[in-house]
Amino acid sequence: MYKVFYNDRTVFFIDDFQKYFDLNEGLFYKFTDRNQLRQLLELFSNVPGFKNLFIYHNDIDFVFSEFSSLFKIIEAAGGLVKTPDDYFLIIKRKGLWDLPKGKLERKEKSEKGAIREVEEECGISNLKLSDQIETTYHIYTENDKQILKKTIWYEMLHDGNVTLTPQTKEQITEAKWIHKNNIHEIKQNTYASIIEVLKKGKVI
Repeated sequence: MYKVFYNDRTVFFIDDFQKYFDLNEGLFYKFTDRNQLRQLLELFSNVPGFKNLFIYHNDIDFVFSEFSSLFKIIEAAGGLVKTPDDYFLIIKRKGLWDLPKGKLERKEKSEKGAIREVEEECGISNLKLSDQIETTYHIYTENDKQILKKTIWYEMLHDGNVTLTPQTKEQITEAKWIHKNNIHEIKQNTYASIIEVLKKGKVI
C-alpha cells in the first residue's frame, strides 16, 4: 500500500478492495486511466466531505507510477533524532511543529542527505545514523506547480548535550529537545505525515 498526504486529506493505493471498504470510510475508485485519475484528484481536493480517497488496482506499483507522473517529483530525506533518555529533536517551521528534513542534492544518497539536513537545520553534529523508519509522500503547490515530495526518514541517535540553533533562512523559528511523554504538545499542531513518522519511530 502507498499513502499520500494531500493537504488535510489522504490518498491510499490499495490492491484489496473488500478489506479496505469494510474497515474505512471515504471515496473508492477503481483505476482505469491517467486522465480520469487526474479529474478525480481535482474533484477530491475541491469537494468537502471526503477525507480519504482509496484507489484500487491489482498492480499498485503501476498505478502509483501513473499517479506520480502527474506531479513534479522532489526527493528529500530527514531524521528523527533521539537521545538515550527518551528525548527527541523537534523544530517549528512556518508555525507548525516539524522534523528536520530537506531536498536531496544531485546524486546524493538519502542517508547522507538526511544527516546533512538535520545538521544544517538544527546546528547539531555527531549524529549516529540508525535504521530507516519510513518513507512518506505529500503533495503541495509551489509556484503554481503541484509537487509530490518523497521523504525518506531515518532514526538518528545523539546524546542530547548540545544547544540547538534553528536555521532561520529555512523559516525555522525554534529547535528543541522534547520528552516523548510531552508529545501532546506536538500532536495538536503538526502535519499528518509527521505523526506517521513519530508513530513508526515509536515516539507515539
